[in-house]
Amino acid sequence: MSALFPSDWLADAPYEDRDLGVLKAGKESEVYLVSRTGPTRSCLMAEKRFKPRLQRAFRNDYLYIGVAGEGARRENRAIRKRTRFGQQAIEARWVAHEWDTLVRLHDVGVAVPPPVEKLDHGYRMAFVGDGQQAAPRLSDVDLDLETARHAWRELQGEVRRMLDVDVVHGDLSAFNVLWWHERPVIIDFSQAVDAVVHPAARDLLRRDVERTAGYFRRQGVAIDLDAALALVGDSPARFAHQVLSS
Repeated sequence: MSALFPSDWLADAPYEDRDLGVLKAGKESEVYLVSRTGPTRSCLMAEKRFKPRLQRAFRNDYLYIGVAGEGARRENRAIRKRTRFGQQAIEARWVAHEWDTLVRLHDVGVAVPPPVEKLDHGYRMAFVGDGQQAAPRLSDVDLDLETARHAWRELQGEVRRMLDVDVVHGDLSAFNVLWWHERPVIIDFSQAVDAVVHPAARDLLRRDVERTAGYFRRQGVAIDLDAALALVGDSPARFAHQVLSS
């Protein structure tokens, strides 16, 4: 399948960046539209800025803090005690986790917005849209049956590619998929988990598939959930380490 963006989509240096305003304000973050103009070309970027943790409506730490033993001992102790340093460590892990996941998935060809650069408060990625109009979320789109069947197959393939590099989205639904140029584009990785070490990885994978299947069923697609789970890579053998460690 062809890449979402050409290899030279990003404006060249020396460049000038200009903030064009808010694209989306959510519970955990705000997304801004940023233009970048260089000597030979211009481009649009989406800048995701995370809100301070105490301002966020969603604070389910265990998905973001990581598996016990990650990071420095002092940092882990501060997180457990909820000290100011611990809160700062959670913030840093939050941003780094989503950025690293985006880069990792883009590098293996998953249909995600191409990453641009990490910032202290968030990160920049390619703007997915036409002109300054953002691509709609899949949840806001009604597809004809044939297109819906094709999109469902493509999305299962993307979930499989993610699992092949041990990533489970953790919050996948039609709300976290953009529909652009007749293709699903996966976004929002703040709840992504490592399929190898996270104890809830299999449950989250199955929930991801069930939620996305619900959208496509409403579009008229007949779905065998067990077959869909098998196609994306779910199996007792794949997650046998979770059974052994439980």
